[in-house]
Amino acid sequence: MSQGSPKLFSIFGIDIELHWTFTALLLGILYISIVGGDIFFFIIIVLLFACVLVHELFHSITAIRNGVKVSRIILLPIGGISVIEDIRINPVVEFNTAIVGPITSLALGGLFGILVLFTPPGLPTLISQDLFVINMLLGVFNILPAFPMDGGRVLRSYLQRSRGLYASTMITVKVTKYILALIVIVSVAYFILVQQSLFSLLIDMIVVFFLYGGMKAEEENVTIKKEAEGITLSDAVSNRYLLIDPGAKTNSLFPMIKKKGEYTTLTKIDGRFFLVNIFGKTQQGSHRKVSELAVPIPNIPSNTDVADALYKLEGSDYGVGAVVKGDKLIGITSTRYLRTMISLHIMSKKDGKAFKV
Repeated sequence: MSQGSPKLFSIFGIDIELHWTFTALLLGILYISIVGGDIFFFIIIVLLFACVLVHELFHSITAIRNGVKVSRIILLPIGGISVIEDIRINPVVEFNTAIVGPITSLALGGLFGILVLFTPPGLPTLISQDLFVINMLLGVFNILPAFPMDGGRVLRSYLQRSRGLYASTMITVKVTKYILALIVIVSVAYFILVQQSLFSLLIDMIVVFFLYGGMKAEEENVTIKKEAEGITLSDAVSNRYLLIDPGAKTNSLFPMIKKKGEYTTLTKIDGRFFLVNIFGKTQQGSHRKVSELAVPIPNIPSNTDVADALYKLEGSDYGVGAVVKGDKLIGITSTRYLRTMISLHIMSKKDGKAFKV
């Protein structure tokens, strides 16, 4: 489970988590609804994010049916995120996984549109009407060929049929910039000419800011892949760790760590390496077994490209990974360490020197 994202339940083996920011949003809206004596807005928000969950589930189910492993879905105030563990995804699989999202939202909109015809007048009809409009807008907005929306991934995966990942991503980034500029121009013009409220303009700018951040993340990821090509994880591994027997008692950790001077502590359970998460456990007794403090971390083969390893670690809970060769542990790595190594490699390339960690 990710930190700050408590698990609600599981569907098809996928953990559904609620990010703390979304919990805060729901509580805030509930408070406003109770104080204002109108619970309608809270009901709409809850049902809307139920629709977002269905949207993300169809992404995840499509990915799983195509052999891609999905570990969890995190619900955020801006929507949902499906956490995919696979490092490289076939363009055809990415296309199919991405396109199903907008289709799902449009289908949900159509379903609520039909319900409007059969629901009795009053609150049920109002809810169906609002969810019809919102899902239709989400479907149309999501199909825009811009990162980080589904439409951006659809465009990128389509372009990859005749171009490489880097070229396809950079073309999609350029298209995204044009779309964001158009949104800004239209929003400002609408604000001036139609006297749109300042709050609505602010919401539009927040959306643009969010999309720009997603676009820059895609651009950075693909640039790192291109610039760090040729470096494998075996070139960026650290031996600054301590491997502890899972049956050891926690009260034995302090003298061992003090003696070795290492604070990244691992243990091996059923052939996999786990992080021993001591933080937050100090009040729960000093005679517990190390295995009770073990939390899963990625076990990444040493021949993995560093850019792919970085992507995998950034999607994990703790940003730390065990570097393995077969069933043997050869070291550890982290997002911070990999970013440092990649930066050094890029600088050495610009200086025309070979880089070796």
